Amino acid sequence: MNRPQQRSHQLSSGADGEKVQSKLETSPPSFFKHPGRLEAFSDGVFAIAITLLALELRVPPVETASTPLRLWQALLEGWPSYFALLLSFGTIYAAWIGHHMMLQQVQDIRPALVWTNGLFLLSIVLLPFTTALVAEHLTHPGAPVAVAIYAGVNALTSLMYLRLYQVSQRHFTEASPNLRLASLGAGVGLALCGGAVILAFVTPIGALLLVACVWLWWSLPDAGRRAQR
Repeated sequence: MNRPQQRSHQLSSGADGEKVQSKLETSPPSFFKHPGRLEAFSDGVFAIAITLLALELRVPPVETASTPLRLWQALLEGWPSYFALLLSFGTIYAAWIGHHMMLQQVQDIRPALVWTNGLFLLSIVLLPFTTALVAEHLTHPGAPVAVAIYAGVNALTSLMYLRLYQVSQRHFTEASPNLRLASLGAGVGLALCGGAVILAFVTPIGALLLVACVWLWWSLPDAGRRAQR
């Protein structure tokens, strides 16, 4: 009595197997065998970008800081560099957190994700240059332009993260609550940094503080998780 049922089950399994095999044959090949390769390369870019920030700090020369008082004065005069470094460090670190959260869920690497990831990393490697630009011009008449460029690059970073999220969701991942929260943060970051571009021509310092609000939100993941409950 069990043989007809067993035969029917075998036929059903065979049909399902053919469908799975057909789907595998028609799907495009993976770009990399494992997502770890893409993540390792990206981590290297993040590490270099965040290290370059510190290389922009200048040590006061002995000729202009020959006494303890003059050295303190020279160090205090360099506050734009310290402020810009801390701001960009937080931005890159927050971007690395969101990027890691996303790639943790990627099971298959396709060309669309690879190239979108490359554009996202391009926005990251631009940050050391814009940081140096702000540090050099923040206390000079060119401050509005320097800060507007800096805020624009930060807006680009948020935009490319959103695009990376869209590409990964379309093809490869199932979003977790934390990842959806990260994409929401990127959307808020895009709006705030876009507003900072305009605000820079009114108050450069205010525009930088507005940019700081983006990564400050990222620094409170526990509060974000509680908001999801």
